[in-house]
Amino acid sequence: MSDAKENTPNKPNTPDGQNKDGNARRRSRGGRNRNRNRGKKEGEAPDGASAQSKPENSEASAGGPAPSPQGDPNAEGAGGNRSGRGRNRNNRNKRREGKDVKAAPVSEEIQTEYDLQKDLYDIDFSSGTAAAVYEETVLEKPVIGITCGDLNGIGMEVIISMLEDTRLTELCTPVVFASSKLASYHRNAIDKRDFQFQLCDTIEDIREGSNNLVLSWDDNVEITLGIPTDVSGAYALKSIDAAIEAAKAGKIHALLTAPINKHNIAASVEGFSGHTGYLANQFSNEVLMILTSDQLKVATVTGHVPISKVAEGITEASVGKAIELLALSLKRDFGIVKPRIAVLGLNPHAGEMGTIGSEEGETIRPAIEKAQHKDAVVKGPFPADGFFGQGFESKFDAVLGMYHDQVLVPFKSLAMGSGTNFTAGLELVRTSPDHGTAMHLAGKGKADATSMRNALYTAIDVYHARKGYDEMTKDPLKKQKEKS
Repeated sequence: MSDAKENTPNKPNTPDGQNKDGNARRRSRGGRNRNRNRGKKEGEAPDGASAQSKPENSEASAGGPAPSPQGDPNAEGAGGNRSGRGRNRNNRNKRREGKDVKAAPVSEEIQTEYDLQKDLYDIDFSSGTAAAVYEETVLEKPVIGITCGDLNGIGMEVIISMLEDTRLTELCTPVVFASSKLASYHRNAIDKRDFQFQLCDTIEDIREGSNNLVLSWDDNVEITLGIPTDVSGAYALKSIDAAIEAAKAGKIHALLTAPINKHNIAASVEGFSGHTGYLANQFSNEVLMILTSDQLKVATVTGHVPISKVAEGITEASVGKAIELLALSLKRDFGIVKPRIAVLGLNPHAGEMGTIGSEEGETIRPAIEKAQHKDAVVKGPFPADGFFGQGFESKFDAVLGMYHDQVLVPFKSLAMGSGTNFTAGLELVRTSPDHGTAMHLAGKGKADATSMRNALYTAIDVYHARKGYDEMTKDPLKKQKEKS
């Protein structure tokens, strides 16, 4: 663009940037032309045309009165029938006149629902999350039991990749439950032959400062990388059972489980649906699955159940128990003094005041109301569809969903690869990575150990946080007397 064009003379402009004088002139010219030509009959020449072009039988040639330059506004040809235009305008005005419509009085039930919806977002988050402060103690290194996962998946691969970092033995004593043959096979598959385990016949033989492997079987098990089989599932369960036995004996302080294929274990264990339920049965504990990362913590009322059975599992008691377990875990395991918990609805738009489902009003909200106490702030039920999209999760310490994918999809979208699966409610600290067996990556050396490493860190942190909480809350009256 040339300078001349960019530097055009400044003229008074209207607020919308248009040239006021130019527009005014154009409007004036256009208006005059339109007025001159208004009302001309078909065949009449517009103003400015030659007089010879006018019809011979016009009123002017017949000696009739000459029309004014603007034409007679009352004449039939001058702008149409004025009275007709008036009638049309009156008809339009009549059509525009509508009835006065008043809304029916809002019922007390609906008004209450609206008030509850408004209150849902009325909370002061300015104080932030309060963290517990424990008395300074010497931190002992916990013994962390590690299961091998499905033999044909990436379990042993990410374990080896994780334990290559020798600094981890300064934080804990790792103990893997597997076989030397399995470990050797996976070391060779991913070309990490220099990595070595300290082989132990029993849990009693483990050494602090070493990567220990407790020999849990000595069978020559067929390994078929990338293909889950009945054999790979059966021996994955052997690893889990060996770790559980060590935990019950008090030989390990926490358990880190590598990914398994639920189907090939369920073939031999009736009702098996994953680590969480299996561990709950083994330890006779009520548990809750929590996925945690630096950005977000989520939990579910129902776990690994079909969608068709989710509604059956949503009761006032089950929702209330999940809130209780989540609140206690946030305090005891994560050091949050007064946790803030958001509870999602079950139905689209949280039921839309009962239009799309009644569970929110009949089941979920009563459970929330009963859960209100001085040690936690519980809000809900929130519509799940817009909750994460609007960033509300950042205002809470944890989000409780009604079913698996309702909260795990957004969690894994935000924190995939860095999150940790944690089982709340167990006396044994248990964590796992947030990914599956990844059969398509098995034996290729491409599996990312980040989530496995974070799961180990979480297990260590929770172990210390729990010890601090239990010490702080143990016999508080006795502590008070000692201080006084």
